[in-house]
Amino acid sequence: MDSKTYTLITGASMGIGRAFAFECASRGMNLILVALPDAFLDETKNKLLSCYEVGIVAFGVDLVQQEAVERLFAFCKEHEFRINILINNAGMGTGGRFETIPLERYQAIVDLNNRVLIQMTHFFLPIIKREEKGYILNMSSLEATLPLPYKAVYTASKSFVYAFSLALREELVRENVVVSVMCPSAVVTNAEGLRRMAAHGAKGKWVAKMPEEVAAIGIKNLLLGKGITIPGRLNWMLVKIGKLLPTMLKLKLLERIFRVYRDH
Repeated sequence: MDSKTYTLITGASMGIGRAFAFECASRGMNLILVALPDAFLDETKNKLLSCYEVGIVAFGVDLVQQEAVERLFAFCKEHEFRINILINNAGMGTGGRFETIPLERYQAIVDLNNRVLIQMTHFFLPIIKREEKGYILNMSSLEATLPLPYKAVYTASKSFVYAFSLALREELVRENVVVSVMCPSAVVTNAEGLRRMAAHGAKGKWVAKMPEEVAAIGIKNLLLGKGITIPGRLNWMLVKIGKLLPTMLKLKLLERIFRVYRDH
């Protein structure tokens, strides 16, 4: 049995997941990297090994495939990995008029953002509870607090993550596992993200964050035991203002702001 404890990160080869991997490795954490089985995963593993003296295990898999999470769990169980931190980061989204986006795309979003997250948590929570202290970090979005026109399914999927995380946190409040949910705004992770930010013009840059910044804040607050992390004071302010506005007025304002996604 491997006596070391590991941090398991999904979606670990790109974007925020990759940034989480480097942030955790810089803190001396051993890592299990879970991502699509491609060159990005291999490159991330090799780069981490060249920079940090930590244990790195890479497991390539498409998590939305049937029994993918079961196979990952069986792999970890076979190697008797001790896991004290789970970062459910893998996710996907899209923007545009609801009826113009293929149903298959929506099904994939719900599968990855919700079904896979629930499966990962259900399978690995008992392992995490064996440790003296355990942590689960679920990636939601600032949009979980704002039902956004033209991003209806993505917003709903992230609202699910937000509600599930806070409910589970309360269930485990008297146990040795901390559950935290992170709600970043726009994060510059890929070309599509850059296009979406550019569509908003200058105001899109006001709330945008780099993956490294988001990861550093997320891990810091997770280890401090915070329940909700919204990176950036402006983003916190937007959430607070949003709670004060009447729902119908808020939705009309959001439709105007996010109308840029209508033909995305």
